[in-house]
Order: sequence, then C-alpha cells, then structure tokens
Amino acid sequence: MKAVFINDHPFYVNNTGGIFTSGTLDSSVWSRFTDNFGSLTVIGRGIALESDKHSHKSANAEHVSFDLFMNVNGGKDYFKYGKEIKLKLEKYIRDSDYVIIRLPSNIGVMAASICKKLGKKYFVEVVGCAFDSLWYYGGLTSKLFAPVNYVKTKVAVRNATSAVYVTKDYLQKRYPNPNPSINASNVVIEHFGQEVLADHLKRLDKASGIKKIGMIGNVGLAYKGYEILFQALSTINISYELSIVGGGDPKWINNLIKKYGLDNKVKILGRFNERNKIYEFLDDLDLYVQPSLTEGLPRSVIEAMARACPVIASDAGGIPELISKGFVYKRKDAKQLAELIRKVIVDVSLLKKMSEENFETSKEYTFEVIKDRRNNFLQSIKENIKNL
Repeated sequence: MKAVFINDHPFYVNNTGGIFTSGTLDSSVWSRFTDNFGSLTVIGRGIALESDKHSHKSANAEHVSFDLFMNVNGGKDYFKYGKEIKLKLEKYIRDSDYVIIRLPSNIGVMAASICKKLGKKYFVEVVGCAFDSLWYYGGLTSKLFAPVNYVKTKVAVRNATSAVYVTKDYLQKRYPNPNPSINASNVVIEHFGQEVLADHLKRLDKASGIKKIGMIGNVGLAYKGYEILFQALSTINISYELSIVGGGDPKWINNLIKKYGLDNKVKILGRFNERNKIYEFLDDLDLYVQPSLTEGLPRSVIEAMARACPVIASDAGGIPELISKGFVYKRKDAKQLAELIRKVIVDVSLLKKMSEENFETSKEYTFEVIKDRRNNFLQSIKENIKNL
C-alpha cells in the first residue's frame, strides 16, 4: 500500500540527500502513517543546506521517501510554479492508495482540488487556522490573502473523507467536516510522574526576590506576540526577569527590547536542542507566558503545563482549551496581560493552584493517549477508504 503526505512544510536537504526539519515533522512522526498505510512519500518544500553544521532534527525514516519542491519559497512562487506543482501532485495522487493533506497549506489546497477533480478520497490533518496564520503574519499583502486562504481551506476540509484536528473545538468550528473526525493533538509529550508536580510546588513555595518568567518561541516571528508581552512588562513594577528560549534572528527582538526599555530585564537564551535543557528551563520558572497572535495548539504551552508551570496565555487558536479561562487574555491586549501577570506573580497560593490544574490537564497529551486515539482512527480511515 502506498500513501502520500502533502504539506508546505520547509525541509532542509544536505548534499548527500539527508532530510532535516526545524519543526515538528521529524523522523518520529512518520510511523503513524507507515504502520497503518505502508510506504509513504512526503511532498513539501525543500531548502538546500550550505553546511552540515546545523541544529535541525532528522526527518528521515524507514519506508519514507521525499519529493520536495526546491524552487518554491512561498508567496509568488505558488503562482510562478503552479503548473509544475499541480503536475507533481496529480502524479502522486493518482498512484497513491491514501492521500493525507496537512492544512493550512497552499500546496495542500491545490492537492485537495486535484483529489476532487479525480474523484480521489483524501483525509486532512487540520493543525492551524489559515486565516490567522496570514492575518497576523505580515503586512497588507498577507491580510489581503487571508480571507481567500480561509475560504479555500474551508472547502478543502469540507470535502475531505475525514479529518483529524489538533484542537477539541476551535478549528472544528472554523473548518467543519461533515464526516467522521477526531481531535488528536500533533503535540505528544512524555508522561511525567507526580514528583514533577511536587518539585515545582516546592519551587514556588521557596521562590523569593526576582520572579522568573519564561517563554519558548522563535524570536524572529512577530506573530508570537513579543511586542504585546514587552508592552505589558514595561508597565509592571515588580522585580522580574524574562527569559526566552528559541531560535531565529534576534536582531528584531533586540530592537523591541530597547524600544520598551527592558535591556536589563530580558534574556535571549537561543535555541535548546536537548529536551532535558528545556525541562530544566521550565522547572525554574515562576510563570510561563504565551502571548501568541495565532496558534493551532502550541507544544510549548503543553510542555510547560506538563512540567507543572503556571501559565498565562492569549486566546489564540486552541489555547483556551488548555488552561483555565481566568488565565487567558484577549490577544493583543497588553493591558489585560499586564493585569493578569500582576495578579498571579505575587500570589503563591494562586500559582500553586495553576500548577496543579495544568499538570493534570497535560496528561491528556501523553504519547500513549494520543497514539491510541490516532491509530484507532487511522485504522477506521483505512477500512473506510478501502470499502469506497
């Protein structure tokens, strides 16, 4: 049996053909498809690596091959190379027994249209909002295309044989599918014992002096909401230190730090490639903050919850499904964010309550729970498509 996985994801390719990623589509992901459908071809975008010295994760896996568009960088390239993209997609869609499309994705929307034309069944993974990802991503051009992408994605999801959503409710309402669907987060975390919660509660009890606030995110991406967070923090008079973990070009964010007079308050720690270093970072926080303008279901928030961190976050995407309503603020509302930080950061009993609630909720996203739910659903898809 043959399956094809279609998305816009940018993979990195070295000079020996090795495939790497800085995102979540690494080698550990593909077994969910190969175990159920056999061999898998991944179609996405490709970026040539100039050096073997990099921090990207391997995307190579057994029974998985890649056929990437090395000349498509985004934007106008989808129009410039449209014919080439469609020809390749049609070839794989015709030859595959199963078509998996991850959305939002420009290439994915094209693939859905081809499937409809050929009468080919496909299923979708909906991992984010097509409208939000453009509206909050860039300038006027992005905003003009946001409604168009929203409609195209909505049609692609509606026409799918079935759908897997990373959220419980948010994306289902925006991009409904009339056929069988489940929510199964693309974020899968380790199962942590109760000692993690106990240790963090002790840490909160003993905390004094400078309050440690943390965040994880690419520092080159404006839609992560850094400016909103800095606006909020610039109005807070308590003693605190904000540490940010994440890759990306720090020039833009360093200018923001200077703009809001936070030079002595904010530390950019760079990217951590080892999970244990991320856990150590989270374990030492009084408060984790996620001020994103757009999200699907953010891994960083779930990992912070799994390490029993108190969390304040925006209402972007599926975030309100993760944490209690009282600790969610309206995205872009720096004033409300500041008020929430002031309220919780000095109240140890409240921080401990948040810690306990978050740790309990995070158990819904452990590897065993998500794997079983997804595998059962993929088996049903396999049988469904086989019988059509």
